[in-house]
Amino acid sequence: MGQRGRHAAPRAGMRRVRRVATVVLAAGALASAGTSAAFADMLEDIPLSGEQNIDQVGAQNLACGNSARLVRLNVAQTEHRDRVCTDDDGHTGHNSAHTGGARAEGGTALGPQANTAQTGKQNLACGNSADLVTVNVTGDMYWDTTCVVTDDGHHHHGGHQQGAHAEGARAVGGTSVGPQANTAQTGRQNLYCGNSADALTVNVMGTISKQTRCAAADHSSHGSGDTDHGRASVLPGQAAGPEVNAAQNGNQNQTCGNPGTGLDVPLGRTTRQTSCTVHAGA
Repeated sequence: MGQRGRHAAPRAGMRRVRRVATVVLAAGALASAGTSAAFADMLEDIPLSGEQNIDQVGAQNLACGNSARLVRLNVAQTEHRDRVCTDDDGHTGHNSAHTGGARAEGGTALGPQANTAQTGKQNLACGNSADLVTVNVTGDMYWDTTCVVTDDGHHHHGGHQQGAHAEGARAVGGTSVGPQANTAQTGRQNLYCGNSADALTVNVMGTISKQTRCAAADHSSHGSGDTDHGRASVLPGQAAGPEVNAAQNGNQNQTCGNPGTGLDVPLGRTTRQTSCTVHAGA
């Protein structure tokens, strides 16, 4: 992070804590007044989402159930977020003309930012979170993300990727007020699932449950020697909050369930479970 980022982060952190304290007090007052539903409806009309930039090229690359929010507030309600992504035919994203590989470049965002570039075969980026502030007061939040890709070799098209992606995958971070997650994956069966770059989670007498399952299975008998001659690279950005950068090359690299460097205030029940599985046949 540059000189500007180092000086801005502590001041931004102090302001963020003060804002969150105000949000918690306001949430408690709303809950006691019985107006939580109306307040939650009002929040839905405010642009609180961050920025997510995704570029995927190749076969069976999934970016599923990821979250990048400026503020997520739940007061005395039950919230379910179920995301299921599956691919079992091997047709996804075959584009031999995309010779520049995959490139996701961040911009300037008032809020969190997630930039994901994937090229190759069976690369999953699922159930990752880069929320700035999550406040749950006497409510229940259940997030369930499932990503499954299977290649049985029945839909072979002369070699996955046909050697077209010489530049691999590249994720370039931007400038954001909030957390930032930059992920680049190239190759075969690389999983980046259930990771967190959240800045602050406050759970007051409620339940937060996050479950992420990623599975990649390649039962084809076709070799992958011509797949993705390029490399995966990540260029960090500037973020006033936690920043997670991951570059994965090759076969069967897994980064799963890392909690990040954010702050948890667990005055309720908070659970996070992540399962990543890869299986190569021939």
